[in-house]
Amino acid sequence: MDIILDNLPCGYLEFNDEGILGRVNNRFCEMVGYSQDELINQHIESIFTPGSGVFYQTHLFPMLKMENRVDEIFLTLLSKEKEQIPVLINAERTTENSGFNNRCIVVWMQRRSEFEDRILYDKKKAEKTSDEREEFLSMMSHELRTPLSVILLTVDLLSDEINGKGNSDQYKYLGLIKNASKNLARLADDILNFAKLETGHFTINKEIVLLEEILVKSYMMVMHDAESKGLKLTRGDKTDLRVWADADRLQQVIMNLLKNAIKFTDHGGKIELFTEKTPKFVKVCIKDTGIGIPSGKIDQIFQPFIQMKQNLSDSNKGGFGLGLPISKKLARMMGGDLTVSSTPGEGSVFTLQIPLADS
Repeated sequence: MDIILDNLPCGYLEFNDEGILGRVNNRFCEMVGYSQDELINQHIESIFTPGSGVFYQTHLFPMLKMENRVDEIFLTLLSKEKEQIPVLINAERTTENSGFNNRCIVVWMQRRSEFEDRILYDKKKAEKTSDEREEFLSMMSHELRTPLSVILLTVDLLSDEINGKGNSDQYKYLGLIKNASKNLARLADDILNFAKLETGHFTINKEIVLLEEILVKSYMMVMHDAESKGLKLTRGDKTDLRVWADADRLQQVIMNLLKNAIKFTDHGGKIELFTEKTPKFVKVCIKDTGIGIPSGKIDQIFQPFIQMKQNLSDSNKGGFGLGLPISKKLARMMGGDLTVSSTPGEGSVFTLQIPLADS
């Protein structure tokens, strides 16, 4: 029996109810640096670190007496050279008359401990990198917004200055500058919001929100863009529904969906904003007669940067493709979801689902 135990690839030991070691194999002796003679008749706590010794008294041995076995207990041994040795212990309690009726298999977990330390190090490093990235993007977003605000203000002043005096080309170029500046400001906001969502630093403040107020604001803010592109923008019936959401983020999502519908619907098309009530949710639907989405691409549109990859050749429909991924994340953070159904060449229906406040 001793020959078999000494040839095990793991440590083995036996101890009695007083904690006195009665048998140890060669592999265990190699782990801790003691000989068998030095270990036998010693108390088991002499080979544990102080913390593991306390755990033995309060958990391991009481559980062993109660359940007759314990599985995969992580403890730390203390070698003869005072080095800490992480181990995994499986133990069982027998009814033999030898007195040493507690048997343990001991597996050296050095590699696992090293892996865990490495994972913890990498996690902290990733968190630090993530924080630095968010700080950089925040600074970049701020640095972009400042000159963009000046450009937009200058365009407005020039428009007022030449009001009624300028020619069509001047108005056209001022409009192009203004639209390009707005798009760049929106991209800066999207990048910053996406970074915050990815790092978990984005907060949602949910409250009872009157949905009609959000819908009216969103509708009015995009009405001019729709009309200037020759689109018919309509609204469904007024609603008195109240939802449980973050008002600012809810409007952000609805605005993004409306702007996307305008962007991807050609002149003469239609866009409809309406709501549907279910027992626990309200659905805010944006239906358009735009270009539609192929069935194989439906899931991809909620992945970041997809739009940018697909539309590099189309300056009118370009972008980073962050609006929909951000909107879906925000919808889920508010307890809802964002889905889409679409037919290529006929249009799409984006459905934002938000919890009812009274459900």
